[in-house]
Amino acid sequence: MGGGEFKQRFLRFSGLVFRYAFAVTGDRQDAEDIVQDVFEKLWKIREMLTGVENDEAYVVSVARNSSLDRLRMQTRRRTTTLTPAMEPAEEDDEMSRLEAREQLHHLERMLTTLPVNQQTAIRLRHFAGQPLQEVATAMQLTEMNVRQLLSRARRNLKEKMRKYEYGERV
Repeated sequence: MGGGEFKQRFLRFSGLVFRYAFAVTGDRQDAEDIVQDVFEKLWKIREMLTGVENDEAYVVSVARNSSLDRLRMQTRRRTTTLTPAMEPAEEDDEMSRLEAREQLHHLERMLTTLPVNQQTAIRLRHFAGQPLQEVATAMQLTEMNVRQLLSRARRNLKEKMRKYEYGERV
């Protein structure tokens, strides 16, 4: 497979790979690195890709594996980048904004303590705003499994936040 065919078939999914990687990792730099890694891997095996029937599904699968590998390697040092929708509103007074930021910081920290599959489900569904069906497809699970992961993740986060509010060690 030549460069032109590779570009036509696979590089058009670079935006999708970035959005997926960002949703999983919560970090722009990590997402950019994952995009580069994914297309480097695909380029190295380009001759074997001629038999791939669904290019998009294959690229998303490689992106999923790369994103989850990176998450596993960096679980301890990871932080979540806040999206503008998660930032406190500017019209709030300074104290409210500080409290909201502190709560978000603790929520982000607690999110990294969840199992990787629960983190991924939360990030895709709530941070990236993907519909349940797309989350299930991206994670290669059924919608019921994703609902269960989301429920467990929310329950775990709620419990961790409750403990934090009462000064217990999380």
